[in-house]
Amino acid sequence: MSFDDILLNIISRLDGERYKHAAFHLMKGKRSGQTLQDTEYYRLHPFFGMLPSLHANDFNRCYQRLMASGLIAEKEDGTVFLTADGRKRASSLGPVRLNGWVYRGMEQVFFARLALTIQTVSHVSAGDRMFMPVSADPAVQRDVRNLFGTVLRGRKPVEIALEICEGLESTGMEDDRLSRFAARLTGKGMSGMTWHQLSGLTGMSEMDLKVEWVESLHIWLDAIADNPTPILSALSRGVRAESPLTDSAKKTDELYRAGMGMPEIAQRRNLKMSTIEDHFVEIAINDPTFPLRKFAAPEDIEAVRNEADRLATRKLSVLKKSFPGLSYFQLRLILARLGKEDGQDGYDDPGKPGQPAKTGHGL
Repeated sequence: MSFDDILLNIISRLDGERYKHAAFHLMKGKRSGQTLQDTEYYRLHPFFGMLPSLHANDFNRCYQRLMASGLIAEKEDGTVFLTADGRKRASSLGPVRLNGWVYRGMEQVFFARLALTIQTVSHVSAGDRMFMPVSADPAVQRDVRNLFGTVLRGRKPVEIALEICEGLESTGMEDDRLSRFAARLTGKGMSGMTWHQLSGLTGMSEMDLKVEWVESLHIWLDAIADNPTPILSALSRGVRAESPLTDSAKKTDELYRAGMGMPEIAQRRNLKMSTIEDHFVEIAINDPTFPLRKFAAPEDIEAVRNEADRLATRKLSVLKKSFPGLSYFQLRLILARLGKEDGQDGYDDPGKPGQPAKTGHGL
């Protein structure tokens, strides 16, 4: 799927509820309260953090292409929505197999380990122990050295190559895609292609190649998790998010569980109350036992749910007009829990565009 189609998929879920920057922050994996809420509200988990290094210029060029093509448009307030042609296009999109919420950019660590392992095996098997490593990251180099002292120790190059190749082929990805993926790898006498070189060879844009590469890594890592093998499991160790919470939110959660109130936590951690509120919303999104009724009355929770369904919106500014007596923080907490309850486990079919969290904007 192209980068344009990915953005159209995201906008189909945000349809008319958010500005274009929401999609940009989502794809980069911004750990702000708003982006995390949007991920949950609109079922955007597959796309979260899929391109951590995404440049604003690349995003804007894609956005302008969709605008010029008449697939998306902006309201007077700047929020973006799908046109009739956009809805038709979005409904015809094929499935995507991204898993950004789980990997959050860490698939790149897996690839760096893989690339350095392949390069090392290639050079050492040729009797060459002096070469420029493809990764200058000390942590990656340390990981690979450890692998050669443990799981790779005593393994013949052909055994290592076989497990890697069989694991990749077992994903069922088509040959052309596998060829493009392999072209990024470096070995003895063969340098991995840059995005620019690969674009010139294949005719695909660099952004489309990057999207395909990330999706390929997610597909492969999911397959490794389902059917682990010694070398691939070692290479992928630690790339899956162990907790959905940010480190800072986890510390706030620990203090809250220890009996501290929000003002005390803010003082103890020397953080603004708005930051602590962001943490609580993040916790509410991810913790099914979160005590929402300690923060809002049951009748208010039900009233907000009904109004959100009636108005087919999750926009705080709209709901605040209906509930002037509730704070923005209370509304955010309620919506966080409603999003979780609507989605049950918090996920939906990542291949289905236009399925926001029951806001009435399905295609």
